[in-house]
Amino acid sequence: MSGWVKAVAYVFITLFLGVVLRELGFKGVRFVTLLGTVSLIGVCVLCIGDVIDMIPGLGNIQKEYTVAMLKMVGVGYAFGICSDVCRELGETSLAGAVCLFGRVEILVISLPFIKRIVEKGVELI
Repeated sequence: MSGWVKAVAYVFITLFLGVVLRELGFKGVRFVTLLGTVSLIGVCVLCIGDVIDMIPGLGNIQKEYTVAMLKMVGVGYAFGICSDVCRELGETSLAGAVCLFGRVEILVISLPFIKRIVEKGVELI
């Protein structure tokens, strides 16, 4: 069975358990869903190792570009998760600010590469 299928099944089991416990009046439902969320994120972090192992096999991509790409993806995920948590807790304005800051951070990381592309374009003209 594929990894993503297992992850989706795990999420639905945790969700079902949370709904059933909530209906039964269990006070620790938030703890159960939090435990499920944290463990799923832990599995995701372990899977990142597989991605990092594949990087040398990408060929002619320079290390600088690969590092920047991984930073952008990491920033996107980190701020996305943070924003989702804020929304879940009812803090929608804070969630919007977190999303905006994440986008700005990604732009800052990518600016040196955008500058190089523009310089190459001007060189060609």
